[in-house]
Amino acid sequence: MVRNKTGLESTSIESIWSIHDTLFCEEKHGMTPPDWVTPEVMSTLQLLKNFGFQIMFGVYKREEKSRLQGGLLLDQIIRNFSAAASVNPSGPLKMIMYSAHDTTIVALQEALHVFNGVQPPYASCHIFELHQDNESFSVEMFYRNDSSVAEPYPLTLPGCAQRCPLQDFIRLTRSVIPTDWDKECTVNTHSSDTDVIIGLAVCGCVLLLLVMLLFIVLCRQSEPSIGYSHVINQSDDHS
Repeated sequence: MVRNKTGLESTSIESIWSIHDTLFCEEKHGMTPPDWVTPEVMSTLQLLKNFGFQIMFGVYKREEKSRLQGGLLLDQIIRNFSAAASVNPSGPLKMIMYSAHDTTIVALQEALHVFNGVQPPYASCHIFELHQDNESFSVEMFYRNDSSVAEPYPLTLPGCAQRCPLQDFIRLTRSVIPTDWDKECTVNTHSSDTDVIIGLAVCGCVLLLLVMLLFIVLCRQSEPSIGYSHVINQSDDHS
């Protein structure tokens, strides 16, 4: 149905994602949707888009994908915590804000294992708070994704309390922090080159066999056929 209504040549989770995202943004900006976009259609498209989020950031190899996606931002946030806790907690810097996309929030929350599976709406905010109690520090997290609710929702890192000691927070998230992001994201060119060489060798062998087969067929067609042939007798010529 989406393919027929939009003119797309093919549909996939990725293309459905783009369709829903466009309609979602237009709706939030007060634009009138096409006639075929009913509430039921938008509900189904949203379900598929949320499923697309799960495929991109979770489900299969979730921890590895978190290291390469949200783990990079989480690493920077933890560095900010460590710097604030070790240098001068009462210094002039009180807040750091990052402006990003909904996919950035999803990647970060998936790395923290607190993603609720729903696309973050406009103005969503994942909040980290660093608290100091004498010489110890702790981290609290909140998620604001609903303007009708006065307070943001508290988030709890799995394996820790809602107010998580900073060292425990660092320890529990270590597996999704990349040690060398550039190296981990590098494609293994050696294996790719080997696959190409093997593929070319196989294609070359197949092509050689086909040429040899064609040569044999042509040679057989050029040979004189062995069978009955009339031999003219000299006596026949005289008569």
